[in-house]
Amino acid sequence: MQLAETRITHGAACEDSPAAQRADAIARALMGIGNLGGFGLSETASWERGDAPAAVGRAAISQALSTRIAPASIHIDQIVTQGKAATVSGRLNRDGTGTALFCHIIRFTSSAGQEIAQLVSFEQPERPKRARR
Repeated sequence: MQLAETRITHGAACEDSPAAQRADAIARALMGIGNLGGFGLSETASWERGDAPAAVGRAAISQALSTRIAPASIHIDQIVTQGKAATVSGRLNRDGTGTALFCHIIRFTSSAGQEIAQLVSFEQPERPKRARR
């Protein structure tokens, strides 16, 4: 569920291939921007998250996605695709909670990337950097 326009930027380490664009769109949906509409979920697909119980099956994943609130901003540092897997990582800012690091791991049923088998998502508050002595 997207309430306001999310500012999205990409770092230089992001691939610019059709597979990377597909991974980017899936990661956005996992963060509450858009949906998985064009991406099929396998019948036994799962979405494991650090902040909620695992969602197993199409209906459970769709329900979990419907409760997501989009962040105010996202900076995608890296998109990597290889065979049947992709990762999307970076930083995001949710209103009122500050900056967090995120990583979405996407596993497809085949290297064609048309059907999602497994999603694993991590989001963790970013720790302030220590001053150097």
